[in-house]
Amino acid sequence: MKILKYALLALAGIVALVAIAVIILIATFDPDKYKPELAAAVKDKTGRTLAIEGNLALTIFPSIGIAAGKTSLSEPNGTRIFARFDGAKMSLALIPLFSKQVVVDRVTLSGLNADLIKRKDGTANFDDLLGAPGRGRAARPQSKPGPQREAVHLDIAGIDIRSSAVSWRDDSSGGRLKATIAELRTGRIASGVPGKLSLAAKIEGIKPHIKLAIKLSSGYRLDFEKQKFALSEIDLKLSDESSGANVAGTSLKGGIEIDLAPQSIQFDLALDRLNVDQVLGAEKGKAPAGAGAPAGGTEEPIDLSALKGLNLKGTLKIGEFVASNVKLEKLNIGVQAALGRVEVNPLAASLYQGNLAGSASVNANNQRFSLKGQLDGVAIGPLLRDALNNDLLEGRGNIALDVQTGGNTVSAMKKALAGSAKLTLRDGALKGINLEETIRKARALARSKPAAEQTAEQKAERAERTDLTELGASFLIKNGVAHNEDLSAKSPLLRLAGSGDVNIGAGTIDYVAKVSIVGSSGGQGGREAGDLRGVTVPVKITGTLDAPRFRADLRAAAGDAAREKLDEKKEQVKEQIKEKAKERAKDRLKDLLRR
Repeated sequence: MKILKYALLALAGIVALVAIAVIILIATFDPDKYKPELAAAVKDKTGRTLAIEGNLALTIFPSIGIAAGKTSLSEPNGTRIFARFDGAKMSLALIPLFSKQVVVDRVTLSGLNADLIKRKDGTANFDDLLGAPGRGRAARPQSKPGPQREAVHLDIAGIDIRSSAVSWRDDSSGGRLKATIAELRTGRIASGVPGKLSLAAKIEGIKPHIKLAIKLSSGYRLDFEKQKFALSEIDLKLSDESSGANVAGTSLKGGIEIDLAPQSIQFDLALDRLNVDQVLGAEKGKAPAGAGAPAGGTEEPIDLSALKGLNLKGTLKIGEFVASNVKLEKLNIGVQAALGRVEVNPLAASLYQGNLAGSASVNANNQRFSLKGQLDGVAIGPLLRDALNNDLLEGRGNIALDVQTGGNTVSAMKKALAGSAKLTLRDGALKGINLEETIRKARALARSKPAAEQTAEQKAERAERTDLTELGASFLIKNGVAHNEDLSAKSPLLRLAGSGDVNIGAGTIDYVAKVSIVGSSGGQGGREAGDLRGVTVPVKITGTLDAPRFRADLRAAAGDAAREKLDEKKEQVKEQIKEKAKERAKDRLKDLLRR
């Protein structure tokens, strides 16, 4: 018992001595004395100037910690400030270090401001901090591999970042973004240990012009050994705070997993709404169909290089989606990307009172795009107005598309478009012209002008329309030109056939519709149109898609009518000759019988 007593007394004495030594160390140790040495080391290794304006505070037990006041770091080899913060604190638990466990108490950082810049030559002001060769770093000869050491395991109780901002400037494109973090708070960060994080921030930008408020809460799991990182139960809310904006916020939910070993991403996400035009700062209204690059300017090229290194697989559902002024609902996308190819299958959505089902692909290696889809029961008029700024057709119908294209600009892709399309329409209308009225006017013009001038031309008028009970047409598309040979349309008064070209690349049309009158409304002009019953009148449609011109050629119709009448007269003469020949034959037979 005495031995145990003496041992305890000895241990207590040792602890007391250690405590006294720690107290003396804390009381006499001045970490501020090492600020010049620390600044010199940073200058030597990075070429940056480290300025610690506030005091350094040190703790020894039960954790080794340091707290710093106002601190700044300059650009490489310059005096311009790269980053600064108002205060930071971090401490390590002492005892776990002996078993190679790095256990960090909560890390706090406040008042951080960092300016990230991408220069015109493609370099950035933070390249050296990411491992790029730095100032004064000579290549060291590779040493022989030594014995493997046990990996150090990192364990952080949590991270707090408050009242901080990070700015981004791209000198080559003129783009500017600034992320202001009101609060970022995480739970425990350790390999294989699940945690929770929360974020409240704002993003403001010039080119693109955006001002978004962000609120995020999510679970996470980090596996440092396998280099896998996952976010689960994501609840992200975005709201537009741009001047004058009156748009409901966007909510994203789901999960995502990132594997750094093969550099792959898997996801299952649901977004309630996304307006791509608004995100990209698109102007309200659309340019006329066929519009190319701005006058005197160069068209912006399409850059797909970011897709070449993409390796992902997942599903994305969007409740409301707007892109290029086209509006979709219940969009369901399955995406798989690898080796520069992106496959979208399925591609399904509700749009304009109908449904879309299909697939699409993008090949970043040769700038090729393809789309195959079926639209059923779609309101054609609103779709054409939103997608192409075109108001030529109205009605409900089906559209089948199988098209491919390629190019570095939108104009080039329009001119390279190839494939096929088919349209069927019921209870619709051809807008911009009343064909029966046009033919009536052409008939009146024919009576008052010489034959050489018997044509009637008019611009498309919004109030004019030709009602159709059904319409069908198929198109073969080559080099941006859609060619049709089988137009077939009907109404109670008319029958239409036709053929011609729609130049998608140039935004023009060159088409001839052959209109046959099969009835009359009986109203004003009904008698004149009725006189043309059975006659086919060519109507030539030319000009731009957004403002086509219609020209009815009654002279051609009159020529056809004259030929038909001549053919009828010939048939009548033939019948008369036959009847006379029969009568003569009968008379001769009677004469023979009398003899």
